[in-house]
This record gives sequence, structure tokens and C-alpha cells, in this order.
Amino acid sequence: MALCLAGCTGPQKEYSLSSNISISNADTLAGTCQFNSIFTDITPSTNIKFKHFTGAFTQTDASLSRYMPESIGSGVAIFDYDNDGDQDILAMNSTVFPGGEPAGVITVPRLFRNDGNLVFEDVTEQALPNNPIYGMGVTAADYNSDGYVDLLFTAWGNVRLLSNTGNGQFKDVTEEVGLFSEYRQSPVNKLTTEWSTAAVFFDADGDQDLDLFVSHYVRWSPDTDVFITLDFKQKAYSSPRSYAGNTPQLYLQEQGQFVEHTQEAGIFQPTGKALGVALWDFDNDGRLDIVVANDAMRNFAYHNLGGGRFEEQAMELGLAYDENGRARAGMGIDIADYANNGDMAVAIGNFSKEPTSFFISKNGQHFRESSQQMGVASATYHALTFGLLFADLDLDGWLDLVMANGHVQPGIEQVYADESYRQAAIILKNDSGKGFTDVSKCSGDAILKPIVGRGLAAGDLDGDGDLDLVFSENAGSIRVLRNDIDGSNYIRIHLKGDSPNTQAIGARLEVKSNDIVQRRIVRTGSSYLSQSELVQTFGLGHAPRVEYVRVIWPNGDVKEIINPPINQQLTLSQASAGRY
Repeated sequence: MALCLAGCTGPQKEYSLSSNISISNADTLAGTCQFNSIFTDITPSTNIKFKHFTGAFTQTDASLSRYMPESIGSGVAIFDYDNDGDQDILAMNSTVFPGGEPAGVITVPRLFRNDGNLVFEDVTEQALPNNPIYGMGVTAADYNSDGYVDLLFTAWGNVRLLSNTGNGQFKDVTEEVGLFSEYRQSPVNKLTTEWSTAAVFFDADGDQDLDLFVSHYVRWSPDTDVFITLDFKQKAYSSPRSYAGNTPQLYLQEQGQFVEHTQEAGIFQPTGKALGVALWDFDNDGRLDIVVANDAMRNFAYHNLGGGRFEEQAMELGLAYDENGRARAGMGIDIADYANNGDMAVAIGNFSKEPTSFFISKNGQHFRESSQQMGVASATYHALTFGLLFADLDLDGWLDLVMANGHVQPGIEQVYADESYRQAAIILKNDSGKGFTDVSKCSGDAILKPIVGRGLAAGDLDGDGDLDLVFSENAGSIRVLRNDIDGSNYIRIHLKGDSPNTQAIGARLEVKSNDIVQRRIVRTGSSYLSQSELVQTFGLGHAPRVEYVRVIWPNGDVKEIINPPINQQLTLSQASAGRY
């Protein structure tokens, strides 16, 4: 019998903060924190009815199943599936395990159509194939350049690619496009050990169409499940250290087919235990690079060399381990120009007593772990963080950091008094690039409500210009939090690229106002098993105007708009690239 603090993973030894940094934020606890965004949970009024099904069941010997995938899922996506201009919501779901009891409930992912007034209609039955899947994550992109956003589901089992037909329905084309593969199987009863997690669509080889990167977690199946306990009484969820890893996979799109190029592209890393993937252009060469957050295994960073070739450089870049040379429990991940000066930050959510990682690079050539110096470590020390996003929540022109938190072990507080299963979200306000302040306590009661947080996505659901949040909860509901801001200006940019990259994935955006240049890259993925809307939101604070918006399209074309109107969404088309 093994006794272990498990789940995603527990730290090998407890992380310690520097003596000059406190674990709590004094300003926040004193009630003096200020934040211009108040979040309100409006889920009951949205007509969204959903509960995540984990597949958990009671076995014949009356013990709980406690199968590892039960604690990991699942994600959520914000995207416009019907091209009506309103952002819709997709909630991932799971299903029963082989030998498990019948669910007795609907166990397919659910699609909710936004009517534009923050009321959603469940269109699952007419829109999605009735094909249960032990779902994990979702990424959304127009892979076939027909102008409609398609869906890729990751899962314990084979991935699923759903093509948006444009008439309100999705068609399962997984086998048709070459993504159905022979499962890796356990040696006992041939159950699958294939377990995909985060995935991203992007142009990996420079031919302008969208390719697919799929990451994988551990090689687990019910017959290889490891029994552990925290209290010598009940089974607990096992650790990734108990299982072999699995390589990410790269599929290049060739004449409508996805052809695997993992080995020849330099992606093959069989020890991977990935839960998060983010894209960024580290060296400003116009090619998107890949960072993979691994759990209890060093992170990966793939430098895009062009032509569909990559070189894994996490060690050289300083992204592989924490500042003490240890692998952490990497889960959610995001990357941003956090200081509006070209400096990049890679943020990765970790286990409790492993603060959120915050790697900073000034030149894209080397990163330094800076969570303590930036005020991130003290605010996140006790949290077990899954979903994680950079987003300008208060529209002041600086990207804040928001996190969805929740433990993996039910009843953990009965074993460790300083930990909890349900946890509040965290919002860290960006202090003009100098550091971050925990403003969770003044961001509304909805942020402080403890949940078993997993997925997290951001998008303007009500058309008022600010970013609302959607959280997914393991074995729970999804929560829609409306962002209420008073007095801040903004500009939103919706890019329409030329075929075959109709969403301009990989395009770079620059917005200058008040002598500050904000930078974004249009990307799929990031966060945890989730995807935010691809429309880009730029806060302007009280700036009365924008000097310019500059778009560097994926093929290198440039569009520049001088003195554009503010407090509205601009739609820019690549076909008319040029200086306005």
C-alpha cells in the first residue's frame, strides 16, 4: 500500500519563500486593495444547465473507483460557432469507464448558443454528434478554411475532430482526416492508455494552413491503476510519478489530411506528462514556438526553425525547471508581453505549496524564474492552480493574471489542515509591469466562492467591451462571471485572415496609446484544457484616443490604422492590408 499526497503531483519537498516575502498580501488583508472590475456570477440567469460527469463509480467491493482521469477534467471554450457575432460556450464532459456503472445522465460535451443578451440556448442535440467521449480539453479553429470554427476534443482515448458544416451542425471527421490512430494499449486487457490533454492549431510549417499539436498526459488505464491512500482507509487519486509519460504529437495538414510528423519534426519526447500548451513567437521571426507545461516532469520548449522543424530548448531557455532545479506540477499556462515593453512572461500553474511559476525574459533567449520578485509567489503559495490566463480585466492597459484553483483529492482538509479541496479563484492586478498585487478580495464575491476549479476562458459575452470569465468545475457546473467596469476605454480587434488561415492565427497586433505599446498574438490554446475567444481586447484606461493599431499578418503583410475609433470592436480583413 502506498501513502502519498497525489493528484496531479505533490512537491517533492515543500517550497519555501524568501524570508522577506510574506505568504499573504498585507494590503489585500487590510481591505485597502482597489480594482476596477467587479465580477458577478450570473450563471442562473444565463439558462446554462450543466454538470461535469467524471465517470466515478462504486466498485463491486464497495470501494470508490478513484480513477486518475476523474480528477483531471475538464475544459471550456468561448468561440462564435454560428458567425452571428456573439461568443458561444462549449463545456467539455466525460463518460463512463469500461466496467463502470451506467451514467444515467447525458455525458456528451454541451454547446450553448449566446443570444446576445447573456441568455444561452443548449443546442447540443441539434449541433453535436451524439457520441460520448471521455473528454478532457477543447481547442477551436477553422482548420478547413470554410469560414466556420471547428472543434478538436482531447480525451482519454482518441481525439475527436468535429467539422462545422455551417448550418448549425458539426460532423465527426476524425477518421476522414487521418486523426484516428491505433491506441497504445495496456498489456493486461488491451484498454487504451492514450490520454490527450491540451492541443493547439497553428501554422507549424509556414504553408499558411493550420496544423495540429496534441499533447499527452501519462499512460494510464484502469488495469494499470495504482492504489494509494492518504489516510490508510480510502483510496486516493494516484500520482503521475506512478506512470510512464507520452510524447506530444505534431500533425501537419497536407491536402486536407493531418499527417503525423512527430519524429522528423523534432517533437518526439516520450517522457512528457503534459497538461498545458501555449504558443508564442520568442524570437520575433514570424514563426510560433511552443511551450509545454509538464506535470512532475521538466517542461518542454520547442523553437520553430521553419519548414515544420523544431528544436526542444527548454533547458537552454531556462524554462525546464524552477529556480531550484526541480520539476513542478505544471498545469495551466499562458504567455504574454506583461510589461508592454517586449519582455515576455511565461506563467504556469502548479500544485499547492508550489507557487505559480513566472518566468521572465528580456530578449527571448533566456528566462528567469521571478515569481517571488513579482509578487506572484506570495499570492499563490496555497493554491492548486489549473486554469490560468493573462487578461486585462480592468481595462487599464496592463495584463492581469487570473487563476482557477481546486485540489485533486476530495477531503484533503481532513488530512492536511492547511489545504482545501474547494478553492477560491485568484486575480493578480498588474502594477504597470512592476509586479502584481492580489486583488481577489475586492473583485466580487463570485471570485471568492470556493470551487473545484479546472478550466478557465475569457471573452466578451455581453458585448460591452470588457472580458467576462467562464470557469469549469470538476464534477460541478460551469460558472459564468460577468465583468462590470465603470469608466475605462477600450478597443477590440477582430481579424479576418486570407484563406487558408481565415482567423489569422499567428498574427501580431500592436496598439499604441498614451506612449504605451500593447502587444498580442492571435493564438489558440493556453490556460488549462480551454480556449478563450480569439478577438483581442485592449484596455485604454482613461486614454481618449489610440494613436495606431498595427497588424502584422501571418504572411508578413502589415496593416496600420491611424487614430481608429475607440470603445468598439474593429473588424480588419487581410485582403485590404495597407496603411489607413
